Amino acid sequence: MVLAPSPEARVPAGLTIRPLASYALQPWRNGGGRTRPLAEGADGAWRISLAEVERDGPYSRFPDMDRLSLVVQGAGVDLRHAGNHVMLEPGRAVEYDGAIDWQATLRGGPVIALNTMAARGRFRSRVVPLHETTLVPTGSFALVLPLSGTCAWRTEDRTRAPALASDSVITRHIDGPDLLVTPLADAVPTPLFPSASGAAVALVLIESVGQLKLRNEGNVT
Repeated sequence: MVLAPSPEARVPAGLTIRPLASYALQPWRNGGGRTRPLAEGADGAWRISLAEVERDGPYSRFPDMDRLSLVVQGAGVDLRHAGNHVMLEPGRAVEYDGAIDWQATLRGGPVIALNTMAARGRFRSRVVPLHETTLVPTGSFALVLPLSGTCAWRTEDRTRAPALASDSVITRHIDGPDLLVTPLADAVPTPLFPSASGAAVALVLIESVGQLKLRNEGNVT
């Protein structure tokens, strides 16, 4: 399939825009579902993906990884193991241990979840539903995913591009510019998100633990 011309030529270095459909679906590690990888660290120490959970069953195990999930389509998922119970609900990012043999039970049908995995002790991830204009400072990997509408964006030097459509993804590399993101109130259903849950736009941040420590100690502005 030939993709339409990308607006990448109009964005500065450190930013990339791609159609969401250009990210190919892949089977889960255990074969129990499908996922659409959106970004990954060079050594596999972190990953961002959109997972399709279509039936009850086990989640894949990822030892030494912290997982974070935001349900963006569907009613939610219950994860259970022994006495542990994690509820994945629409519009709320939840962290849980990737090493556990979680058994998933869907609530009322299939879901799509925006997921991160980060190597414990090396990286931390955040998944933030955006409701208002948000500044994303340089120094971390960032991904912006419209869910049920579009968003406006600009960089610190006021470079602008057309509003990011609901079928596209923008990524900002760790050395990319500051990014200002504004969700737009123009919800439009798409084939991937016909009835998205929660905010119109999701922001994902991947930060190194070392960088966070320096920032908390006041050595990074």
